Amino acid sequence: MSRSRKLHRLSNPDTAERRAQRMLFRHLRDDTNANRGRMARRVRELQLLLEMDPIEFEGLIARLMESMGMKVELTARSKDGGVDVRGIDTDPFRGGNVIVQVKRYRDTVTPSAVRDLYGTLQHDGAATKAVLVTTSKFGPSSHQFVSGKPITLINGAELVGLLKHHGFHEIFAPAYEEAAGAGGEQQPAIEVAAEPSRLLLHWTGEEDYDIAALVCQGNRALSDDHLVFYNNASTPDGSVRLVTGYDDANACLMVDFEALPAEADRLVIIAAADTENHPDATMAGFGGPALILEAGADQDAAIVHLADGAESNIAMRLGRFDRDDAGNWDFTPALAGYPGGLRQAVVAYGLEVADEEPVA
Repeated sequence: MSRSRKLHRLSNPDTAERRAQRMLFRHLRDDTNANRGRMARRVRELQLLLEMDPIEFEGLIARLMESMGMKVELTARSKDGGVDVRGIDTDPFRGGNVIVQVKRYRDTVTPSAVRDLYGTLQHDGAATKAVLVTTSKFGPSSHQFVSGKPITLINGAELVGLLKHHGFHEIFAPAYEEAAGAGGEQQPAIEVAAEPSRLLLHWTGEEDYDIAALVCQGNRALSDDHLVFYNNASTPDGSVRLVTGYDDANACLMVDFEALPAEADRLVIIAAADTENHPDATMAGFGGPALILEAGADQDAAIVHLADGAESNIAMRLGRFDRDDAGNWDFTPALAGYPGGLRQAVVAYGLEVADEEPVA
């Protein structure tokens, strides 16, 4: 896939449009309903971890450790001696032999559990540090006890953050899907108007990311020309266009849902790191992402808050619009990470991508 960042300036917004954009993002920052929705989603994310089978949960922690570059061994449950997972961190500065205990608790972990793990660490011939992971939290006395000791405490909120940072978004997919279908305060319903809509992508931080859209029939893109991205700013019929020049929007698409091809029943939205200008860029800086749909002059903007990006991915599917039998379009957050970047994402939707020719 060749790459060129010479995008056509499809529009030059006037002062009124710029003012409208500033008001929109002010609304985004002050949206208390959205804040309540995020809190409800975090509760559901922790519930999903609590509902996991104990062995499955231990396996998840082992996979998380592997994604962090560690060599991992799950211990036999009958002979674990208070240790659920063993790991070796080969980093020459922060490395060591780690023992991990996991607790799927609803209530605060007792200080005695922390002291017991420290005793296990002292009597372990190989371990140099210990980690206690829980779905709940730790009290002040536990934090005071581990101060100065080679023990790390990871509470439920921190665990969710680590899992997301390392690309385990699929674990929490039911939370996003339930929020999308709940309506009300958790998730504003998106009703697509007959007139063209503006789809804005916002994130925090200074890193550059691109927005891309795939016009599909099911899970297959209609054609190469129906991938809208930095090197192809519009579909052949102009129903989906990449728009530049909006000061307060990190990225913007103009979508005319009524003008999409009759055979199209899905529009997939993807964010991708700018690896052309920043070869080592990942989705790690994609913080606080939100999709904002301005679906018509008589409708309030619909805001969908999404999960942060992960360092292990270079592109990230944000969600999709689906058309039902009645011709109505609905949005579903459907997060997926792509370590291979936008290239991997479009191949997943049936497009063939030729290798780039070397520069002479």
